[in-house]
Amino acid sequence: MLRAFTVSILIPTLSLALATGCSGDATKKADDKQADAKPADDKKADDKKAEEQKPGDDQPTGDKPVAINVDDKGQAMHGYDPVQYFETGKAETGKAEFSHTWENATWLFASAENRDKFAASPERFAPKNGGYCTFGVVLSKKFDGDPKVYLLEQDQLFLFLNEEVKEKFLQDKAGNLTKVGTNWPSIKDKSPAELDS
Repeated sequence: MLRAFTVSILIPTLSLALATGCSGDATKKADDKQADAKPADDKKADDKKAEEQKPGDDQPTGDKPVAINVDDKGQAMHGYDPVQYFETGKAETGKAEFSHTWENATWLFASAENRDKFAASPERFAPKNGGYCTFGVVLSKKFDGDPKVYLLEQDQLFLFLNEEVKEKFLQDKAGNLTKVGTNWPSIKDKSPAELDS
């Protein structure tokens, strides 16, 4: 009985989580206020830096990427090593000394070897759906993906918000993977806040 109740409130709870903290709106508003408060000379220097950055440069721009789920430090997967899942089948945190920047996110690795493998083929190792919760994508939403709650399927890495959400996803794995394939292209470049409106 408790399990049925918990699952029945899961979707409203996910929407509430997005509305109360996962969207990043508060951070964006605070950043906007700080940007507005900068002296004119600082704004000119920032504009010059933006002009100097070439499209495709693999360096952080200071903007939080939308297609890749990053934490407050700008780290993808909360600092976990994406290659390690494929090597050992286990989640393992990376180290700052073995970092790589890709898609405006910092990726950490447990070893230089893992970093180099990722750098050579990031699409092969990066989690699908930018590391957002895979069941959230089924619902056309972007929720945080927990790197300790994952699924390796068809040589791809999928992250989930928590174990309960993963269990719900697995109840119709094939159907949900089809929905993910359909939904992700249409939400990839949208922020979590845009999807909530």
